[in-house]
Amino acid sequence: MSVEEKQEGQKTVVAFITGLLIGGLLVWVFSSSPEAAPVSTETKTDATEVTKTDDTNTTKTETKTTTETKTETVVQKVEVGEGMLKVADQKAGGAVTLGETSFPTTAGWVVVRDYKDGVGSGVLGAARYNTTDGLIPTSVSLIRGTEAGKSYQVVFFTENGDKAFKLADDKLIEDIAGTFKAE
Repeated sequence: MSVEEKQEGQKTVVAFITGLLIGGLLVWVFSSSPEAAPVSTETKTDATEVTKTDDTNTTKTETKTTTETKTETVVQKVEVGEGMLKVADQKAGGAVTLGETSFPTTAGWVVVRDYKDGVGSGVLGAARYNTTDGLIPTSVSLIRGTEAGKSYQVVFFTENGDKAFKLADDKLIEDIAGTFKAE
């Protein structure tokens, strides 16, 4: 086998390994969950071959391959306009009827939660709204019903695009809330 044939064989091996690395990276990027998927990925691969001949006329080829990946994440900003939420006192039960409502975003959640000493806490239920699609809730079904004599708060949360309410992903829209007492 001549030196040229060896070098061609080594180039083929380097190209194959580089293809595997790039293919593996693409599989990793496209198999990650939608919430964690990067918005853009740049991949830079450098392959360098150095051929040396020593004093015994032996040719050695060294191959160095480096891969560098740069990932950017885009934070989604939600335009929040003026909103309003009124809820009248109502009978305790498994649903809360909404009163006059003006939504602060085109899509989001109306959320009912416990309310004690001026602070909202645990979520009892959520209803998704989307003014573009005509999805306008008039009530919120609850996971746990309200209890007579206790106060509750109704607030707005953003929608991150997955159409599932998650406290970790959907954010509270501050300064718009309605409170009511269950009878």
